[in-house]
Amino acid sequence: MLKHLKKIDIFSKNIIVVFLATTLVNVFNLLYQLLIAHKLSPEDFASFNALISIFMLVSAPLANLQTVVAKYISEFRARQEKRKLKVLMTQILKRTLFFSVVSFFIIYLLSPVLMRSLKIPSNLSGPILAVTIALSWITPVLLGSLQGFELFSWLSSVSVIGGFLKLLFAAIFLYLGFSIAGAVGALMFSGLIITFILVIPLKDVLNFKTRGDGINFREIFMYLIPVGVTSFCYMGLVNSDMIMVKYYFPSFDSGVYSLAQMVGKIFLFLPAAISVVMFPKTSGLNAKSMDTTQTLKKSLIYGGILCLAAAFAYNLFPEFILKILTGKYSPEAISLGRFFSISMSFFTLLYILEIYFLSISDLRFLKYLIAGLFCQLIAIAVFHVNLGQVAVVLLINSILLFLFHLKLVKFNR
Repeated sequence: MLKHLKKIDIFSKNIIVVFLATTLVNVFNLLYQLLIAHKLSPEDFASFNALISIFMLVSAPLANLQTVVAKYISEFRARQEKRKLKVLMTQILKRTLFFSVVSFFIIYLLSPVLMRSLKIPSNLSGPILAVTIALSWITPVLLGSLQGFELFSWLSSVSVIGGFLKLLFAAIFLYLGFSIAGAVGALMFSGLIITFILVIPLKDVLNFKTRGDGINFREIFMYLIPVGVTSFCYMGLVNSDMIMVKYYFPSFDSGVYSLAQMVGKIFLFLPAAISVVMFPKTSGLNAKSMDTTQTLKKSLIYGGILCLAAAFAYNLFPEFILKILTGKYSPEAISLGRFFSISMSFFTLLYILEIYFLSISDLRFLKYLIAGLFCQLIAIAVFHVNLGQVAVVLLINSILLFLFHLKLVKFNR
C-alpha cells in the first residue's frame, strides 16, 4: 500500500490531505453544534444562533480575502518575485489589522444595545463577539497565504486544530456554567490560538518595515469584485430554491423539501478540498504562461468520482442515508433526493470550473453565472405546481450551466 501511495503525484496527495482534514473539521463542527444544542436551553440556543448569524454575515464576505491573497501569492511565487511576496503579505495584513481594530471598537461599543435588542441575557457575549469578528479580518489573509504557498499540511493541521479546540473549549466553558458566553467564547479562543499558529510558517515573509511600492493594490482589491459576485451567485443557485419553496408551498411540503435538500447539500462539501488545492496550482501555472487545463481535467475527474460515489450510495440506500442525516423518513423526500444527487453533483463540478476561471482571471463565465441565477429564480416562480418541478428546474439549470462553463475552457489536446 505504501508503494502505491508513493506513486501518487503531489497534487493528488494534497487533495487527499485537505479532503481528510476537511472531513475531520466538519465532524468537529457537527459535534460543537450538537454539544451546544444539548447543553443550552431553547431560549439560550436561539440567542447563540443569533450571535453566530451576525458573525457569519460579517465573516462570510471577508472569507473572499483568502481567495484574493492566494491568487496573487501563487503568481508572485511562480515568477519568483520574493520582494513582492513580502510586500503583498505585510501591506494587506496592515490594512486588515486596521479594519480589524475599527470593527472591534464599533461592535464593542454597540454591544449593549445589540444584546438588549436581541434579548440576549449575556452581556459578556457582546465583547466576545467583537473579538471574534475582529479576527475574521485577519485569518483569511493568513489562510490565503498558506494556500498560495501551497503549504497544505500546515493549512490542514491548523484547520483540524481549530475545530478540535473549538469543541474542547465549548465543553470546558459549558461545564463551568458560562452558557451563551461560553459557546461563543469557544469560537473566539480557538480563533485566537490558530491565528498565532498561522503566523509560524509565514514569519520569514512578514516584515512590517517593508514599503508598499511596486504592487498595484488597486488591482488586487478590485479582484474582490468578481470573487464576491461568484460567491454570491453560487450561493444563490444552491440556496434560493429553499427560500422560494418556503414562500410558495405549505409548511409540511417545505419541510419535506428541506429534508431532501439537506441530503443534496452533502455534495457541495465534496469539491472543497479539490478547489483549495487546484486554485494556487493553476494560478501559478497561468502566471508562467503554462498549460493549466491538465490540472483542471484532473480536478474535474476527482470531483466527478466523488459525486458519482456519493450519488450511487444515496440511490442505493436512500432510506438509510436520509434517516442518518435527518433522523426522519419520507418517500417524497427520497424521490426529491434522487434529483438532488444529480443536480448538486453538477453544481459541484460547476464550482470547480468557477474557481478555475478565477485562478486564471478569465471572467467570461460571470455572465453565464449571473444569467443562470436569474433564469433559475424565474423558472421556479413560473413552475412550482409541485416540489418535483422545482427539483427538475435545479437539475436542468445545473447541467446547462456546467456545459456552458465547460465550453469556455480551451483544453490543450
